Amino acid sequence: MGDTGLLFKIKSFVEKHPLTALFSLFILILLIIYLNIEVIHFTSQPQFCAKCHPKEAPGILGEVFTWKENIHAKHNVACLDCHAKPGIINYFLTKSKGLKDTFNFAFRGQEHMIKVLHKSFTDPVYASKVVSSESCLFCHTDYYNEKFRKERLIKLPLVHFRTLEEVKNPEWRKAKGMIDILTEEVRRTPDIDPKHASHIKAGVSCVFCHRRVAHGGQLINLASTNICEQERVCSSCHIKNKDVINMKDIVIQKAGNPARFSHNTHVQTFECDTCHFSLFKMKAGTTSITFKDHNSDKYCFSCHGENKAAPFSCELCHSL
Repeated sequence: MGDTGLLFKIKSFVEKHPLTALFSLFILILLIIYLNIEVIHFTSQPQFCAKCHPKEAPGILGEVFTWKENIHAKHNVACLDCHAKPGIINYFLTKSKGLKDTFNFAFRGQEHMIKVLHKSFTDPVYASKVVSSESCLFCHTDYYNEKFRKERLIKLPLVHFRTLEEVKNPEWRKAKGMIDILTEEVRRTPDIDPKHASHIKAGVSCVFCHRRVAHGGQLINLASTNICEQERVCSSCHIKNKDVINMKDIVIQKAGNPARFSHNTHVQTFECDTCHFSLFKMKAGTTSITFKDHNSDKYCFSCHGENKAAPFSCELCHSL
């Protein structure tokens, strides 16, 4: 019986036709690789993601719908372009983690999934793990694009997995009409100076301010109004971390005896949007206060002055 089994027949064939057997094995390996790549491609498409995110409206479970409405979709920047860090290794690591999400959806149900998605919408720390700043910086800056390309294997020869692999700045960025967020001014809101470089250097994740950047249901979603439920983007962070964050005084007028405005003092009491944008533009150097303004309800004098909430004196702002 040992001479008639399947293993014996295979062994006999290999011994008689070694080259044919080796070639067949090579073809089999290529077929397995091809099938695996096709499975990866299929499970990386937004259409596949929509099976678990089927809602045709903004909100939880509507992530694919809101992505379709967003500018990222218009430039073919899909799910894993943002949800997996740059580099082939990170791509496959994220794909492997996706197996856990698939398991949870299949065996723990939609209720568990909604709970996780709610956390990603409301918890900035958790959200920064779901979408890493590295993905944002790779496309929106020249420096980090070059840095990651030097440090990592971004793509494999002959195989294309995602749009991010083709992003080589500044060519790609300029072709899309995008600014370099580290070196150029914000165009759509020129009165705001977000100081991207300072925040990135301090380790602030992009999604701390740009929540739902691809899932707000609009073509372009700017910085979120609230960083968490009932919390403002800027002031919540600056007030909570007032012992660590030191904002320099603003010199209002450089000639003579200049007035100095202390952010550190005012942020203890007010939200950032109390003064911005109604009283002051957020971009440094855009406000010029004259002596005539001292008797008006403009700028500082909407709060400081006679019969007003805050004290008023020369020494309060002008250091003699």
